[in-house]
Amino acid sequence: MKSWFASLAHKSTAPSPIGLDFAAQRLNMVQTAPAPGGLAVRAALSLPYPVERAQLLADRRRLKTFVREALAAAPFAGRRVVSVLAPSEVRILPLTVHVPGNQSEGQAVAKAVREQLGAAAAESVVDYYQVRSVEAAGPEKQVLAAVAASNNVLAYLETLRSAGLEPVALDIGPAAIARLLAAMQEDFDQSVLLINFGASKSYLTVIWGRRLMLDREIEFGEMQLVDRLSRALGLNTEVALALLREHGIGTPAGAQHGPNGAAPDIGRTLREILHQEFAALAEELVRTQVYVASRTRGSAISRVYLNGSVARYRHIEQRVEELVRLPVELLDPMRAFSGAPLSAPVGSDTHGIALAAGLALRREVRG
Repeated sequence: MKSWFASLAHKSTAPSPIGLDFAAQRLNMVQTAPAPGGLAVRAALSLPYPVERAQLLADRRRLKTFVREALAAAPFAGRRVVSVLAPSEVRILPLTVHVPGNQSEGQAVAKAVREQLGAAAAESVVDYYQVRSVEAAGPEKQVLAAVAASNNVLAYLETLRSAGLEPVALDIGPAAIARLLAAMQEDFDQSVLLINFGASKSYLTVIWGRRLMLDREIEFGEMQLVDRLSRALGLNTEVALALLREHGIGTPAGAQHGPNGAAPDIGRTLREILHQEFAALAEELVRTQVYVASRTRGSAISRVYLNGSVARYRHIEQRVEELVRLPVELLDPMRAFSGAPLSAPVGSDTHGIALAAGLALRREVRG
């Protein structure tokens, strides 16, 4: 009996798991600690890889050294982690499932996944997240099911263990992001949208109150902008990317005219060249706003957050604000924590730790 109570006491005082994200170009980690009124960031890190991500994960000795040095670079405690698979290895299925009286919700989701995937479902690991809607009390449930090949899940868990880490859970990326946004919310009757810009695709995530409502992939990414500039100006990819990073995505509409009454040539040119890409983004955002209004019986999105590669470009906030006519701001993951950070974040790209922060906010139980 004494040993049982001792194990409970140890578990209650053990450091929380580290949210760990092997992102495309950097390792991002966040760990929380109790603070007055909530949680503080115990340690946070965003560290570029010494080699390409795939090469690093395949080299167990080099990976173990890299992870050990990362853990030593900030005051992380323990090696327990909550992580996610790479987006390319997870399929997100929006499903409407009917839950009859003789079935649990999980059984109904499993049945719907089998019907959609067929024989492939038997070789997959499935998790799901219930999506908030006004009809949540009825027999039909809106869920996002995350499906990954079993061999990919087992291989990733083994990669984590070979790096000297102790995985306690693999989470769903959209669920982790929703958890982060919910922790930042002050008005839980409002819905907010996150645009997470990627290299070739971007993701629109909407939460309503504390719950995930929508997560969808769109055909918009940093490399589309680079390709458009490259073709329009006859530049190679590296020069086009450098141009974007130096000058941003074009002069905002409300600030086109300089002291002499003319728009700066470079800003005006960039805006015109990238017009078609942002017009396509505008259409996706309108569809999202219409969907949210239909699912909430008229409630509108109150704020838009930006994250990811394109979010670092000059003038992006103003440009998106033109498209949605809503307040727009860069996502600051640190706002999800009530206490002051116990140590300064390590690395310059701390806005990129959003997913790791959402993972760090996960409790031991599912959800």
